[in-house]
Amino acid sequence: MSRRSDPYKTTLELDSEDSFNDSVHLNDSWFYGPPKKKQVVANDARENMSPSPIRCRRASLVEKSFGELETFPKQRLALAKLAEHAKVFKNTRVFSFEMPGHSDGERRYLVSTLERFWLWYSSIQERHLYELITESTPCRLYFDLEYSKETNRDIDHEIVYRHFMENLQRLLKSEFDLETDPFKDFLVLDSSTKSKFSAHVICHLPGDIVFPSNTSMRPFCTLLADALLENSPVKIWNSDATRETVLFDSAVYSKNRNFRLFLSSKLGKNTVLKLAPYCSFYGSRKPSDQQIFYDSLCVPANAHKLPQLQIPECNHWEPPRSKEFAASVPKLEEGSGRSPYPQLDEFMLMVWRKWNQSVYIRQWKSMSNTGNDEERVTGIIYYPANCRYCFNIGRQHKSNGTFWIVNFERNDFCQKCFDPECRGVSSNLFPLPSFIADSLHKKDCEGANSEAKHAVTPFDEDDVASFFDESYTELNEFFTQWDDIFEQ
Repeated sequence: MSRRSDPYKTTLELDSEDSFNDSVHLNDSWFYGPPKKKQVVANDARENMSPSPIRCRRASLVEKSFGELETFPKQRLALAKLAEHAKVFKNTRVFSFEMPGHSDGERRYLVSTLERFWLWYSSIQERHLYELITESTPCRLYFDLEYSKETNRDIDHEIVYRHFMENLQRLLKSEFDLETDPFKDFLVLDSSTKSKFSAHVICHLPGDIVFPSNTSMRPFCTLLADALLENSPVKIWNSDATRETVLFDSAVYSKNRNFRLFLSSKLGKNTVLKLAPYCSFYGSRKPSDQQIFYDSLCVPANAHKLPQLQIPECNHWEPPRSKEFAASVPKLEEGSGRSPYPQLDEFMLMVWRKWNQSVYIRQWKSMSNTGNDEERVTGIIYYPANCRYCFNIGRQHKSNGTFWIVNFERNDFCQKCFDPECRGVSSNLFPLPSFIADSLHKKDCEGANSEAKHAVTPFDEDDVASFFDESYTELNEFFTQWDDIFEQ
């Protein structure tokens, strides 16, 4: 495909009202990093600018007719823009990309229409972008196939692949009465390497039928996984050869999931997702890259106009609950950013900063029980951003996130994660410092009969700093012991 020329190139200009803190319009210079001299100018301008988006001064009329193209530092900002933009442009989407030179897993988000995005995406050289499969959005059935070639050296790939396709075809018929032909209806993209088989399968079901959302696929995928394990002709082992697994990753059906795009590679890698040589979706036709791009999207163009399978939404799967909360959890409070427990928030951030200084609280969910006409908070679940360290594997997960459970009754905390290989496994229970535990129970006593019990306390940096200054000795002892854990 020939590269697009000047009409689709943009120039980034700054003025005194521009800011990187809201949204920025994306061009190649910003995406891949400007020269050092320009970076200094951008940094100086950033310190003196009031909040207002940067605008593309030379966007063509053709580009403008397809809608805006903006980037955001946070997912919630991108989703808010999506809701606003979609009122005018129905095929507005959110895409994401990892930032070169930033901490592992840190992302930026891009909001644009499919048409505008393709004009830009097809004109750039390096691509490391992902489709964000937004919550409760109709989408095609999709799969992320993978296995380690190093721990499965004697595996017969043809048998494993055919076994997956045959069971998928059979279950689509038995569960939904859908007749499919894996060779004609399933688009396959491949990015395999010498050490790993990796492919995406996008299912084009009869009549363009889609699932109500990606989370609604979970029950079906559970049935498929059970079927694959039950009558497997060949065993597939996980990456460290400790457990039998299946060909597809069951962790990719979470809310607001990132799924790598056609023609993109992972940041720092060279292997891109291309049309698999063994894919016969197009028959003898030779599709354009644009055609493959649209056909490979999990959320297709005009998704809300397509017929949907009538299946219930599966929202009970997330978050996974620890056994201590399983007995009775009638009420759930949740939010993003700071929780109602600022001292605990700051303490947990201190813990996570061992792995990443830029960590922050993406989401929290408090758990409570009701008894004797009183509601009692029993714990809180934190979902940190930019921290994926897992005690089970002794390192950070590459893609799946972690969550941390703080138990107010036992005064301890532990780490779990969403990776299928770690499901049901948690870290050891770590005791909370006594001054942190005291602050939790003090808040519960003060708010036991108040509607404001779950309200997020306005964050006062000085108050929190003073709180930790008063407990410096105990805090220092805790983190000395915390560091010793990793030296053993």
